[in-house]
Amino acid sequence: MAFRFAKPASCAECGSDPVHHGAVYTTILIDGLMRPFFASGTAFSNVFSGMVGKLENAVIPALLDFCGRRGWGSYLDEPDDETLLLAKVLWEEARTRGIRMREFRLFHLPRNLFVAELPGGKRISFEGIPLPASDGRRVWWLDDKAVMKRKFRKLGFPIAKGGAAFGRAAALRLFHSITPPAIVKPHAGSASRHTTLHISDETELLRAFGVSKQVAPFAVVEEELVGPVFRATLVDGVLVASLRRDQPHVIGDGRCTITELVAQANEHPARGGPYFSTMKLDDAALKELSWQDSTPDSVPEKDQRVTLHQKVNWSLGGTTTDVTDAVHPDNRRLFEDIAKALRAPIVGIDFIIGDIARSWKEQKRCGVIECNSMPFFDNHHLPFEGEPRNVAGKIWEMTLADC
Repeated sequence: MAFRFAKPASCAECGSDPVHHGAVYTTILIDGLMRPFFASGTAFSNVFSGMVGKLENAVIPALLDFCGRRGWGSYLDEPDDETLLLAKVLWEEARTRGIRMREFRLFHLPRNLFVAELPGGKRISFEGIPLPASDGRRVWWLDDKAVMKRKFRKLGFPIAKGGAAFGRAAALRLFHSITPPAIVKPHAGSASRHTTLHISDETELLRAFGVSKQVAPFAVVEEELVGPVFRATLVDGVLVASLRRDQPHVIGDGRCTITELVAQANEHPARGGPYFSTMKLDDAALKELSWQDSTPDSVPEKDQRVTLHQKVNWSLGGTTTDVTDAVHPDNRRLFEDIAKALRAPIVGIDFIIGDIARSWKEQKRCGVIECNSMPFFDNHHLPFEGEPRNVAGKIWEMTLADC
């Protein structure tokens, strides 16, 4: 009989993509304890990363085959409804290059594990994104927001003021050292899960701290930066795509109420699915409106932006706009300098700034909020507005060149 794990329970703080809190916490804890021992730049780490790469490509595909024969999992030759969109765009680009890509479902649950057979017969395994051998040189702290902040501060990269706290007292000290409003988030992982914005007092701070600690040992407490969230994705050290990630929002016309503006915005054909959703005036929206001194009956001024949720998730009504061609040269240079410092072949940089077309040096309260070694680059393939960018194609080109 095939063994199956239960799916995670729904969670308001996780949003539309809930996770097992205990499993995520344990994974982050173990990663945090082990990564410093395998920090790049040492002879040991270079040998170790080389061994891991060879093990993955020589042993893991055969191990997954064995698990399949024992009934502990199964292969999918085509993506299904549970396959991540990121994997689907990789799959599509793999076909165009003669690559056979399959997903392995360990214990018959989606775990983002894949095996790809390249032209010539070589098989590689990967979790989420195929990575070249140079990934072994990536700094160990790339996905750790707390360590990243300390490193970036020394390197002169713009970041929000704040730090990481393990206990409530430390969290309160950090809160009183910065200028509210503040944001609290897990120091690793997240993808907007268990993240709280607009924190202005100690009561809100301690609640947000507890929410964050459900999925990670440390919580980052920092100033809330000003402007939209932009995602810059770099492949092989080069900026290949940039998106503005917008919270659910409407733009005032000086005549219509927020309720009327939401109804008009929801008529956009892309909000009919399968990726983008309609906006809702639910409890979360009412709370966000209250923070802006508004109600559903308020009439925003012309061009006034009114947000309806703290998070940028598509399922909540968030949208994306491609801005790759608008990125200011100083900002492009900053993103590529960051990728160089991280020594990462693939990285997603989340950056808050008022205007991506102006230099970051000219704008206040802007900066990097996090970096991701496994970025959800599928957003670039399906922007709500603007030109799609084929990031998956760039990744496969780098992978094939490395093999």
